[in-house]
Amino acid sequence: MPQFHNDPQFMRLVRRESDVDLILAALEIARDEQPSVRFEPTLAILKKSVSRLTHPITQAGSEVEELKLLVRYMTEELGLRGDSDGCDDPDVCYLNKVLETGRGLPITVSLIYLWVANRLGISVEPISFNPHFLLRLQTDQGYLYVDTFDAAQIMTERECIELLHGKSQRPISEIRRALKPADEISIITRLLHHLKELFGRTESWNAAWKVQHRLAVLIPGSYRERRDLAVMTLRAGRAGEAIGLLERCMRTCPQNEKQYLQQHLRQAYREAPLAN
Repeated sequence: MPQFHNDPQFMRLVRRESDVDLILAALEIARDEQPSVRFEPTLAILKKSVSRLTHPITQAGSEVEELKLLVRYMTEELGLRGDSDGCDDPDVCYLNKVLETGRGLPITVSLIYLWVANRLGISVEPISFNPHFLLRLQTDQGYLYVDTFDAAQIMTERECIELLHGKSQRPISEIRRALKPADEISIITRLLHHLKELFGRTESWNAAWKVQHRLAVLIPGSYRERRDLAVMTLRAGRAGEAIGLLERCMRTCPQNEKQYLQQHLRQAYREAPLAN
């Protein structure tokens, strides 16, 4: 996959390696639409955060106090907060922009918390509960949760479950089962899916194609991702490439999708000569 030869962390995910630097992986994704982005300024801010917090953390008397120090720094010094109005703004998905503006998605804000916390020895875990993304810390008194999107409030497990139940109306037993740590692939996949949805809504098809290309590589066994890659390749003006992708999808597609794919394949054949 030579198209990703400059994305070593993304390729580590593709190879199912462990200990992937998710900050670097997210910056590699941001570079798709920001070719000139430099990683060093973002990393410098994060390293400075670790340096500024190291002494206070060593003086904290408990895990709870450590977590409070982390949250206070992230909200007051870095100004990180969720942005419910930025659903059509890709900047909330890109970590360099999140640090510049302070506005982000639950997942992007949480990734910043996670990177700094882990380097300070605060063993927080990422918890994905769509559309929420939380952080969890195990303490002697039980689990504590941080909703980095909503005022970075620290909650007990009971408070967290009540909050999620009130917002989602899902059964409490289901919520309790779902509160499990998210792995690295699922985190990056969720970030990519958000970008895919955003670019699809705004009909930014070339940007959507780049995102979908990553999803198809990251989840090669998914028919849905291969189908969406074929369709987005056509919408991005790559009709010649789309023909082969659509034909391969036709061989394995469910019966109820054949007509849909045939329509796109006919369109690709019509448009392919125009692209030459």
